Amino acid sequence: MRERELRGIIDEKITALMREMQEANWRADDVAFAIEAVLRERWIDRALALRAARENVPEDFVSDGNEG
Repeated sequence: MRERELRGIIDEKITALMREMQEANWRADDVAFAIEAVLRERWIDRALALRAARENVPEDFVSDGNEG
């Protein structure tokens, strides 16, 4: 349920951004591909790396604060 709610919020925000950019004479496909590029470069790759790191931590891992 929360994922559906989150997707709805994000969809509303992106829709508003798309309309604003189109009103500023940007083509919808240019805006969509720019959004995709920003997400991939700044967010998706980082999120995937964090997910992989979390999956590789043993369940019984206890931090002593000196991992870094």
